[in-house]
Amino acid sequence: MRRAGLLAAAALCAAACASGRKSAGTARPAGTATAAPSATSKATGTASPPAKPSASRRELLARAADAWDRRDEPGSLDEAIRLWEEAASQPPVPAEALISAARARRLRFERAGLASPDGLHETARDASACADDARRAWGAIEPDAAAAAAAGQPLGDVLARIGGRAAEPLYLEALCTAAWARAQGFTPLIERRGDLKQMLSRVVHLAPDLDEAGAERELGKLYSALPAYAGGDLREARAHFEAALVRVPSSARTRIVFARTVGVKAQDRALFEAQLQTASGTSDAELASEAKELLAREDELFGPAEAAQPIPGGPTK
Repeated sequence: MRRAGLLAAAALCAAACASGRKSAGTARPAGTATAAPSATSKATGTASPPAKPSASRRELLARAADAWDRRDEPGSLDEAIRLWEEAASQPPVPAEALISAARARRLRFERAGLASPDGLHETARDASACADDARRAWGAIEPDAAAAAAAGQPLGDVLARIGGRAAEPLYLEALCTAAWARAQGFTPLIERRGDLKQMLSRVVHLAPDLDEAGAERELGKLYSALPAYAGGDLREARAHFEAALVRVPSSARTRIVFARTVGVKAQDRALFEAQLQTASGTSDAELASEAKELLAREDELFGPAEAAQPIPGGPTK
């Protein structure tokens, strides 16, 4: 879909939301796995005058928080998402409920991965909904930015209107849009690479330590995932991962992703081993286990030097 068409759709959506013809609970794009998140196409959730939450909303939020506290129990994460999004369907748009729902959806698709036969479909559906919830949240926090997006202004101008209070939902939109794109294949990721770079760079500026320097980590993932002809660059990816580790050297998550992406793609055993050996010592049992499992697969992931293929954009010897 061309940008002009997307922006026109955004303006119509924003107008419908403002006039009450479209409830907050139905702002998500039609469809599931094929719904395409976009920072500039659906900036819904513009701010409404403050109002005291209804008793029903208070109850929904309390029940959602309780379910989140029990998120390791079967079904509790699903319940938390449902309750937060139900609370968010009541005007005025509650940004915190939407941010919480986006966080929970992110956790759900990251936990699920591609383990089930429908893994790609489920990841894409949750990632698209996560991006939508996050977009509506920053739109509620920064109505001027949402209005600029609906009016078709360039993304850079929209992002300049987003301040620190909306850094987390902006980050979640970018992260979840990237996850959706990866689940669809290279083409959607390539198409959105420019927007993703701008959004993540804005988060680096606004909240560099958010989610263990997550914006730098996501930029590293993006540059390592893109093909060279579309701007993929392992040197650039390495620089972003290293910047994230300078800010949060204790981040086992960053070290694991660094090893799994740049280490494997560049066939750099030394980097792979160093990052995973450090990560395997983390107090987070799940991350430590992931690091050890990757180390156990080292011979599978690294072929003999003479068999290694040149990586476009990778480091030279």
